[in-house]
Amino acid sequence: MQYKTLIVDDEPLARLRMAKLLEPYTDLISVVGEASCGEQAITKIQELQPDLVFLDIQMPDMSGFDVLNAVGDEMAPVVVFTTAFDEFALRAYEEYTVDYLLKPIEEDRLHATIEKLRKLAGAFSGEVESRDEIMNSFRRLMDKKEQYLLRLQVKIGDRTLFIPVDTVYRFQSEDKYTTIYTAQGKYIIDTPLIELETRLDPNQFVRVHRAHLVAIDAIEEYQRTIGGRFCVKLKDKTNTVIPVSRNFVNRVRSL
Repeated sequence: MQYKTLIVDDEPLARLRMAKLLEPYTDLISVVGEASCGEQAITKIQELQPDLVFLDIQMPDMSGFDVLNAVGDEMAPVVVFTTAFDEFALRAYEEYTVDYLLKPIEEDRLHATIEKLRKLAGAFSGEVESRDEIMNSFRRLMDKKEQYLLRLQVKIGDRTLFIPVDTVYRFQSEDKYTTIYTAQGKYIIDTPLIELETRLDPNQFVRVHRAHLVAIDAIEEYQRTIGGRFCVKLKDKTNTVIPVSRNFVNRVRSL
């Protein structure tokens, strides 16, 4: 299926850049229109009934949140918020959104969002579904996720960063701390790995070692090493290789 997609941003260059970034994903994304302000976005959503909107949060006339409130739940599309201000991240996740993207939008980060949208589309039988079926499936997906962590808080001095769980490749336990690895960098939190494992979706992360919790979609291959031990190789930039403990071999094999 393809998402009928609307791009909303008050900056013309931002709309152009988003359209360019979406070009490699024409199998999934069909851009049907653009809007340059909140009022225009409301009109376009009502007229075009898009399945998906890349929605700027801060616009001169109203916010992206105001747009969704005006549209109402019955007509509200699947939303990816875009913003230059990460202070809006938490509120964005409280709405019915797939993700939020910080400007300037990076290709790797957009790719992670596209994969979320692809998974949502993959929940269907492969046939083009009606808009109502798309929205109902999306809401069921979000309801299911509410029981698991969607983001992690990382304190850096006086700042608190919100790291979307879907951007994490792996977690590694080191002494009393846990290191989070993402495409944007690594961050340290004081939450024990064993506690994280209970709060993360088991369909998204797998324990491969007492010190390693890995995103299933980040695993490129599973292999036997010299000496008969096993390991997994990840799809990250350094093709990280992580040992698999005997206690977790069967779990990895069943993926």
